[in-house]
Amino acid sequence: MNKNINIISAYQIQWTEYERGWGNRPDGISYHKSKKDADNFLNKHFEMEKGRNGNNVPDEYSAPSEPKLVEISEDIFEQLKLKEVVWIR
Repeated sequence: MNKNINIISAYQIQWTEYERGWGNRPDGISYHKSKKDADNFLNKHFEMEKGRNGNNVPDEYSAPSEPKLVEISEDIFEQLKLKEVVWIR
């Protein structure tokens, strides 16, 4: 008996917040429809940070992990249909 199994996937980026004097802590997870979408999101993030801080390390910032293909829930999938990114904190 063959069953059709639908696996819903997206690219996940885990974020870590760094704050001078306080250390680091998890800062949420973002989900993206494709690797290209995740890479574009990261490029925008780094351009924004560079525009704000130049080459200086800010007192507080969020750093991403590499995008990773993961299985996602139907709820996140439905949200991704409507948005460019779903961010869960």
